This record gives sequence, C-alpha cells and structure tokens, in this order.
Amino acid sequence: MSTRKEVAKYAGVSVATVSNVVNNTKFVSDEVRKKVEDAIAALDYRPNMVARGLATKETRHVAIMVDNLKNGYYTEMLEGAQLTAGQYGYIVSFILCDFLNQGGLLDLASRGLDGMILATVRAGEVKDLMKYIPCMTQGDLNVDINYAEGIRQAVHSLKKHGHERIAFLAGTKLAEDGSHLRWDGFRAACEKEGIRINRKLAIDANVKQSTDEDAGIEAVQRLLATGEKFTAVMAVNDLMAIGAITELERNGLRVPEDVSVIGCDNSQLSKYYSPSLSTIDVQVFELGRTLMQNLIHVIRGDLAERKVISSGYIERDSVADAIG
Repeated sequence: MSTRKEVAKYAGVSVATVSNVVNNTKFVSDEVRKKVEDAIAALDYRPNMVARGLATKETRHVAIMVDNLKNGYYTEMLEGAQLTAGQYGYIVSFILCDFLNQGGLLDLASRGLDGMILATVRAGEVKDLMKYIPCMTQGDLNVDINYAEGIRQAVHSLKKHGHERIAFLAGTKLAEDGSHLRWDGFRAACEKEGIRINRKLAIDANVKQSTDEDAGIEAVQRLLATGEKFTAVMAVNDLMAIGAITELERNGLRVPEDVSVIGCDNSQLSKYYSPSLSTIDVQVFELGRTLMQNLIHVIRGDLAERKVISSGYIERDSVADAIG
C-alpha cells in the first residue's frame, strides 16, 4: 500500500500539500491539486482513516436524522448532502427519528459522529444532542427555505383559475406563532389575493403528526366531515397531496375537474403521478448540499454560510378552473 510520502514524491510536492488536498484543510491551486490527485490515482493511495481518527479524534462520519424514508424529499436531500460530504471526505448515515429516543441519540453521538443534520420536524425533541456534537437544522440562522414565494405563486394561480374556497392540509400542528412556515405562507398569500380563509378548511395535524399518504387520506376524511364547500386543496407536501387525491376520488370527486390539488417539494413522484401533481419546488437537493456544507464548516470551527433557498410554483395537471 502506498504512503502519503510516496504520493508527495510522485507529485513533486510536500507531504503537507498532499495532506491539504486529502483533507481539504487549506487552499491548494488547481494545478497542484491535479498533480496530487493524479499521483493518488496512479499509486492507488488510500488514506488510513482509522489512524487519522485516532490522531485527530475525527471520524469523518456525519449523519442526517429524518422523519421517514418513504418521502422522496429526504432521499433528494441526502443526494445533495452526500455529494458535498464526499467532496470533503465524509461518509453519511441516515437515521430515522422514530427509532431513537434521547438516550439512544446521545449513545450514538458518543460512538463517533462528528456532526448531524436534524432534518426533522421533531428536532426540538432531541435538542440536547447539540450540547455534545455540532448540529445543523433547516430554519436555523444559516439555512432556510423561502416557502412564501412559491406558495404565493400557487395561490395566485388558484385565484386566476377561480378558486377562493381553498382547503389547507397541515400535517404538522397548526400554529400562529411563525413556526409553521407553509401555513404562514398560505395565510399571507390568501390575504394578498383577497381570499378569505375559512379556518374550518384548515385541517390540523393527526395524532402522529405524520405527513405521508395515509395522513393525506385522513386529512381529506376530516375535511369532508366538516361539510364545508371547497374547490381546491393545498397540502404541506407531495405525499399528503397524493393521499388526498386518492381519498377525494374514492368519494366521487374528480381531480382536477371537481377539486384542484397542489402539493409541495416537487418530488420525483409528483411528475409521474396521474394526474401529474402541481407542486412547490423548494430545491431540496440544494438544501441538502448547503446544510452539509455548513455542518462541515461548523465541525471545523469555521463560519457557516448564510443562505435562503428560493421556491417556485410548478403547475401540472392536478389544477384546473373552478366550477360552481
């Protein structure tokens, strides 16, 4: 097995320069970086990460905590995060929030995680973890999504299609304190368009506060039970929107002829579902990339990048003109 010293000799640089390239610790010119990378490839050099971890107390292992793996939102986020992590020499694990309690998380941290992204609506439940390892969450001071713009575009489109009785499927607990960004964006957009919000058409969270297809089905069942009239539905994500369509059609309501439906996240599934789902694109890949980049900056004691990721509305076949 080749050594770092042999790589340095082959590339005609110092051992310290090879270390800087391998660890991404200091700036190295593109020309020098290519020489080192070519030498690494020619000599089939593999850094000894175990020895490095013992010396620096770093494992180059980070994790992302998510609510569920059925939602394509999280897999697309992981792709962005994994791409960035790989560029810095980190490996990434996925952790399901439901299967770890507070004690289990602290035990996990003690086993060699350098940091964690808390991509879960339940991040507050594991906030003590932040005392032990660097953590990054969406909506913190550094990384957030501007849901408001995409939602504004969606509501504006619904208004143009003649929809003013719009139901909102919350998934998570409705709140008026600014903690439910999609609900806040919806209320602001309706106010801008002169649409009166019927609070009976805003369906609060279920017991589990889940946001999958089953949650969408349950939300529509509760919506229909109110007896209130509506011509359009906006769900907090694409999975709930798909569940909503299933239950609407089960009750004899056609989408989009009778009810228009909009989701959020622009998941891969939304493009190929029938009818194709109108949705709000929140650039999840870019979110994962930025969260991971900031996490690695924090792990290394650097300043995290301040970034607000934009959103936009994509209209597909699940929206049509209102009737009646």
